[in-house]
Amino acid sequence: MEHFTIPSLGDVRAEAEGFAVSLCADDAQPQTLTLRLHAPLPTVPRQVKLRFDLFLPDVYSSWSAYSDSAHFLRPDWGKARVQSRSASGVPIFCLLAQNGENRMTISLSDASEACCIAAGVCEETARFDFELTFFTALTTARTSYSVSIRLDSRRVPFTQAVQDARAEWDRLYPPCPVPEAAREPLYSCWYSLHQQVFVQDVLRQCTLASPYGMRTVIIDDGWQTEDNNRGYAYCGDWQLAQKKIPDMAALADAVHALGMRFMIWYSVPFIGKRSANYERFKGKYLSQNDDLECCTLDPRFPECRAFLCETYRTAVERWHLDGLKLDFIDSFHLTEDSAAPCEQMDYISIEQAVQALLREVTDTLRAADPDFMIEFRQSYVGPVMRQFGNMLRVGDCPGAAKLNRAGSITLRLLSGRTAVHSDMVMWNALESAATAADQLTAILYCVPQISVRLETLPEPHRRMLRFYLDFWRSKRDILLDGTLTAEDPDVSYSLVCAARDGEAVITTYLRESVSLRSYSRGTVVNASAFDALLLDAGAIRYRVFDCTGTLVSEGNGSGLFRVCVPHSGMLMFENE
Repeated sequence: MEHFTIPSLGDVRAEAEGFAVSLCADDAQPQTLTLRLHAPLPTVPRQVKLRFDLFLPDVYSSWSAYSDSAHFLRPDWGKARVQSRSASGVPIFCLLAQNGENRMTISLSDASEACCIAAGVCEETARFDFELTFFTALTTARTSYSVSIRLDSRRVPFTQAVQDARAEWDRLYPPCPVPEAAREPLYSCWYSLHQQVFVQDVLRQCTLASPYGMRTVIIDDGWQTEDNNRGYAYCGDWQLAQKKIPDMAALADAVHALGMRFMIWYSVPFIGKRSANYERFKGKYLSQNDDLECCTLDPRFPECRAFLCETYRTAVERWHLDGLKLDFIDSFHLTEDSAAPCEQMDYISIEQAVQALLREVTDTLRAADPDFMIEFRQSYVGPVMRQFGNMLRVGDCPGAAKLNRAGSITLRLLSGRTAVHSDMVMWNALESAATAADQLTAILYCVPQISVRLETLPEPHRRMLRFYLDFWRSKRDILLDGTLTAEDPDVSYSLVCAARDGEAVITTYLRESVSLRSYSRGTVVNASAFDALLLDAGAIRYRVFDCTGTLVSEGNGSGLFRVCVPHSGMLMFENE
């Protein structure tokens, strides 16, 4: 097996003002380059840089944790850049061949400090120029620092290279346990009700959602304010909007009686300018946003962290909550308006302060309920965040099935056994059932979140939703725990497969041909534009269903043969 790695440490250029630098590399594959910094006295690191260039053959595209970013190769004067820190991003960058094989996956052991991985093609040499920058945000003084740079040039599927890097982070940042409830479909009120979260409407949706197998409801923004203008001017007091929800505990108890768990939303950093607490925290804000009419709390002040922790603890106890949706954690970052370090702060680094906040919150909540659920959202889904959140959701993409697909598969590759959730699935009731099902086929390999007004769905949509959620629950252990492979990330994954114990669930999004030869049984979901699929299989028996679960054909086949499978339909097969 051929590898292309750094030929010698002499080719690596390091800049570290105020520190002595040492570099060492091992001979194993993947190769690890270790950077160590030393200073005689505590010194604040200032953007330590590491540069090297490599010849890498047959590179076609790039991949990173930012699933909606371009996958094009960039020149060295306009490098592709991956920014990462505790509360945003993941420190990994991949270059891959057109067939999806890994050519170089760079990942950093330190997922806490702010950093940047950049890469571009040098016009003069056609080599890849890499630049790694550490400490891209203010951090604490220290006398030493060490980080390992993993350079994986193995010719393996890029999905394996990514998941192997993730396994290293699991060792360094052990993820929190995932309760069974976090692996069940849920109903979200956001797209369906927005801020109109009146008790009768919430209960109506829950009454309809429970028979579909949705086992949790999330009450989103709106429960804390009578204002429905979508801003955050009234966040920060976290009192009930009495005209909407006069008694949150009574609502939670009514939801529990339906067999569902109950979660509510908080915008963690935001204190609205029209809230009573706005004046209380003046001088302790990182930034202000005039458009959203709110400010961002500075977690470096212990008073700010204590306020948030006590707010959540009190709400959970008083309102019988099973979980929290904690939003906008990636908004914690320094700006020109942020306070300079002072004696009132017990942290200088925002990243360390955010970790302290989340540790205080999660330790408090899980001490009372080990199965307490905490949802985070892209982009705060990296290794550090997985220590605290047990539900990681794709970022908001209403109606954008392709983006939901790309986000969910990317998160799955990076998240191990942490429960990955789709963005809330919604569609227009005037669509055909098969078109509406595009939203479900896009998110098969993560936990579905549904956010449509269920009473408005026409009967074909209801049958479709029931069929897909029943199928998802019956195959959950394969979809979430099976070996996951994905092809063509540069087109948001053309074909995805999860397999376990000889059974597979394969979804084709862009491929007409599908090979079944590696599996004894399974399901092929046709999410493509083709009305027939070309199958390569041994001798199999199959049944074809449309998107509502109606049987449309059955038969036998072997070798290379074509079968009509309607859009959003499924072909279920087993060996003869």
